[in-house]
Amino acid sequence: MRKISIILITIILTLSSCRKSPDYVPYIGETSKMSYSNYAEQFDVLWNNINTGYVFWDVDKTDWDGMYEKYMPQFEALDARYESGKAVETKELQALYDEIMGGLIDHHMYVQLKNIHPSFSNNSFGNNTIVINPANNEIVTRDYYYKENYDMSNELQQFIKRVAANKESDYKVVKGDFQTVKVDDSQVSLCYILFQLPDGRYIPYLWQDSYRMSTIMTGLNNPQSRYYKAAQLIDSWKQAALKTDKKQLAGIILDNRCNSGGSSADVNHVVAPFIKQDLSVVSTRYKEGPGRLEHSVWSPMTVEPSTQNRDLAAENIPYVVLSNLYSISMGEITTYNVSQLPTGYVVGERTYGATGPLLPGYIDMTYGGPFGDMQNENHYVYTSTFEMQTHEGFVPEGIGFTPDKEVLTKTSGVKGQLDAALKYITEYK
Repeated sequence: MRKISIILITIILTLSSCRKSPDYVPYIGETSKMSYSNYAEQFDVLWNNINTGYVFWDVDKTDWDGMYEKYMPQFEALDARYESGKAVETKELQALYDEIMGGLIDHHMYVQLKNIHPSFSNNSFGNNTIVINPANNEIVTRDYYYKENYDMSNELQQFIKRVAANKESDYKVVKGDFQTVKVDDSQVSLCYILFQLPDGRYIPYLWQDSYRMSTIMTGLNNPQSRYYKAAQLIDSWKQAALKTDKKQLAGIILDNRCNSGGSSADVNHVVAPFIKQDLSVVSTRYKEGPGRLEHSVWSPMTVEPSTQNRDLAAENIPYVVLSNLYSISMGEITTYNVSQLPTGYVVGERTYGATGPLLPGYIDMTYGGPFGDMQNENHYVYTSTFEMQTHEGFVPEGIGFTPDKEVLTKTSGVKGQLDAALKYITEYK
């Protein structure tokens, strides 16, 4: 990512005459520093912050001005009701904000705000927080939608047990390794499998539920590190993919199913080792001004080859990625990067659609990204810092990436998708 250099200046928005003139400066950076004492002011603050900082106004079809004109009178009516002594229930606010923000296309977006005048019934149940998640609203409308009600780690372990018991006779597992490691405040699960086909060729396979490889790999040569075993697992996959003789390597599998995302630097572990020249298939841009369409220029995200690398294209070795509905963020971006390699191929489902990077280190240098503070300001909005597009000009936010071969979870199951990937490699010429 190229370094962003912006001269921050004080901006005062000029709103239309039918809209209240704000007595605050729109936020720049993570904290909005805005207060309010009634429902109309709360809506005004949220509307203006999103109006200024939302990075997807070029592709999002929401009539944001229309939302203000339609809903401001309704919030003013709630204030009048409250002043007359009648409570405003949190569920009513929830319904209003779902209508306003629930259709935005940012699939990273997560909005929290408090009912600033909760009723006694609200307090008794502790239910004073409104939560809006546009992605959850959208994915349930997809014809292949299903609840994420299975554990990928368990599914893979059960598969290996079936292979060991000769219940999966088409495939032999030479090695199967599972690791779970704490990275920052979360647990990361990983699985490495070395498949051997009936003709003796090998397929190294890697799954992880989030991209934390750059951190984990710091423990590769340190047996005292808590990351050591997980780093050894990742390295086993990488070395098998890089060093197995061409005649013995049938293909490579990267499983991004149920991967919630993570570090953008991890392309250096799953893409960079398998290219011989720079790869730039996606670009990003950010908000550099308060206007809805005041974006920076598009900047390519370039992946440079690793020092240790293998030219899969020259050797005609297939690199298959498994994706599903719950491949999110880096789980999608790495999927697309691999798909653009000459021998890259994607099996599974269209991904989640949360592709706009969130880079905390850049928030204070742009007009976009998360803002607010639930404790001090009664609201918090988590939203993308950058917009991403492919080299073809496609913005995948809210849509996701479509696989080369669709194999649906609800019809074929987790194993059926893996079978399809293995079959593709087995038959590849």
